[in-house]
Amino acid sequence: MSEFLSQAWFETLAAALSSLPGDSGHLGSPGDGLSIGQIVTGVPNSDAFVKGEVRYTIVLSPDGSGALVNGSTDAAQVTIVEDYSTAMAIASGAGNVSDMLSAGKVKLRGDTRALLGAGDFLAAVAFLLAQGASS
Repeated sequence: MSEFLSQAWFETLAAALSSLPGDSGHLGSPGDGLSIGQIVTGVPNSDAFVKGEVRYTIVLSPDGSGALVNGSTDAAQVTIVEDYSTAMAIASGAGNVSDMLSAGKVKLRGDTRALLGAGDFLAAVAFLLAQGASS
């Protein structure tokens, strides 16, 4: 498995997103699609990335297809902001956004209603992305 937030990790995520079925009926996609940005702060030095802040946006189209915008959250309807250890816990399954939000470790910016209204869609996408990452 690729190091979290490394170039290889982003390539795997982009490939998984591009392989999502463009079938909104299958995923129950929100009618207007959804773009979710993520800002991870306090990213440590490593060979894979530079210390500081990492930004990216996952774009989920109305038809259920997906894409990745690496390096920017400008197009995001809602942005999730957290530190590296929190993001790592969420990505590894050791924590979830809801619990981390309640604990004050995650901040949301933008149209949070769009995120809340897309719960089933996001669960379906997460499942498909996990399958893609493990294959």
